[in-house]
Amino acid sequence: MPATRVTVALNAKQSQKAPLLIPASTSLSSIQEVVFKTAKTKLRLKKPTRIFVGGSGQELLSEEDWARHVCDDITLLVSAGEEFVGVRKEGKQHVDSNAECPVYILAQKAPVDELSVTQVETTAHTLPGIIHAVGQPDLHPGTKFPIGAVFVSRKWVHPPLIGSDIGCGMAWYHTKLSRSQVDGDKGKKIAEKLRGLEGSWRKQADREQWLLDRAGSCSAGEQWDSALGTIGAGNHFAEIQVVESSSIPPGSEVELKQDEVILLVHSGSRGYGSILKKYTSGSHISLEEGSQQMQEYMEEHDKACRWAKANRNLIAVRFLSCLEPGEEAWELGRNTPQTGFCDADAISYAKSKIAERQVVDILHNNVQRVKWPPAPPPPSAASMPALEVGLSNVALEPGETAVVEHVYIHRKGAAPTYDPGTNLPLALLPLPGSRATPTIILKPQFTVASSWGLKNALSLAHGAGRSMSRAKALSSLSQKYRNQNLLEPGSGTGTWVICDEKDLVFEEAPDAYKDVYAVSDDLVREGVAEVVGWCQTRVSYKVRNEAR
Repeated sequence: MPATRVTVALNAKQSQKAPLLIPASTSLSSIQEVVFKTAKTKLRLKKPTRIFVGGSGQELLSEEDWARHVCDDITLLVSAGEEFVGVRKEGKQHVDSNAECPVYILAQKAPVDELSVTQVETTAHTLPGIIHAVGQPDLHPGTKFPIGAVFVSRKWVHPPLIGSDIGCGMAWYHTKLSRSQVDGDKGKKIAEKLRGLEGSWRKQADREQWLLDRAGSCSAGEQWDSALGTIGAGNHFAEIQVVESSSIPPGSEVELKQDEVILLVHSGSRGYGSILKKYTSGSHISLEEGSQQMQEYMEEHDKACRWAKANRNLIAVRFLSCLEPGEEAWELGRNTPQTGFCDADAISYAKSKIAERQVVDILHNNVQRVKWPPAPPPPSAASMPALEVGLSNVALEPGETAVVEHVYIHRKGAAPTYDPGTNLPLALLPLPGSRATPTIILKPQFTVASSWGLKNALSLAHGAGRSMSRAKALSSLSQKYRNQNLLEPGSGTGTWVICDEKDLVFEEAPDAYKDVYAVSDDLVREGVAEVVGWCQTRVSYKVRNEAR
């Protein structure tokens, strides 16, 4: 074959690319080696394993694939094992796809990667039923679909837009600690108390009792339930925080007081039942409303969300058992001999007491069926939520008819602005930065400027968002901080970090995340949120390697 001009780019970050001229003498079997060598030497990809054709997403596996697809001026995307980033372009557009779907990127101060915007646009214009797409200021690329994005669809549900950790979210809890107990070197003593929190919690009978709620049981079976009450790895955490500033009026229904010590838990459903894998096979990634598959997926999705909420509550109980040892309600959170079972009344008591401590619990990986579009409440019901008032209260032009429909809001790394259980607007939301930067306290806004929540798809950013991939953070920050201890307070942060996974320390370093103030400023500028305070972390718990 003649010499061929191609562009070699990283699948995970397609803005990084290099030209390559494949000599005419190169055999088909050797082209892959040449491409991999270019990815290693020029793009610094340590372990290239897969090659995709840019645009189509076709993976090149056989000599026949190479002969058919490789030609002058093609882009070859090299992967370190991850799936193709983007939505594969099929030869025929889906009849329900919407090439004119509006896409809003709510970022100005916060930097947004070019690839993540491409992922939002490709998803919005390719998958069936999408009518509205929003990239939050914490938007960043995922392996195939973006993180920090919201997609509103009509008649279709897309499991990959929610991800595998269904129900992942964050919950704040009040504690009885005083700031004098966690400030300065006292934080180290608190950190040392948090032992034994990675192992399985009690026996399966106790876990099943904990997973009972008004809707019944959300147990996933012993294989999955054994992770109940554990945080998990990645970006999950639990933090002891101090409220440094709060403008929340005293006596508000939901209140965080200045100088109060609170617990923030970020965890999810721990892969509950491998639901995503079960309902997505090959190119089949969308479920149509009314189909049996969609109904079954939604039932399992809702159970995973309930499991995730129960998990965060149990994590809080386990933490408070270390932090408030005199409290009877937290006794079952302590490590005890794995013999016998808890009394059902003791479990119910602990569940009721932790519910009293909970400030807010949000899901940022889920799909929700809501009325659309949001509308302003009538003057006589100013406190009513936008999404339940409907459109009958909107001033219509002569001849216009108000139409209320239901849509599916998909969130992957985006916080809702309302409580899906009550359909009431949320009073407060956490916007965490990184382990050494503040957590902003947000109040969602429903105004004319935001079209009563339509502009932001009834969602806000769920955190600062990554500015570096895990691979890049590990390679660059491990060198930058090779002579520093990132587990102890530095640069005035006052944060003690508990993390026995060495690589995770660098992957989750503050430098790997965007500036949380830039993210909150973008939300305020867009008129979708108000900043009502901020918290500073004293102890950040990531993961411990302890015998189970």
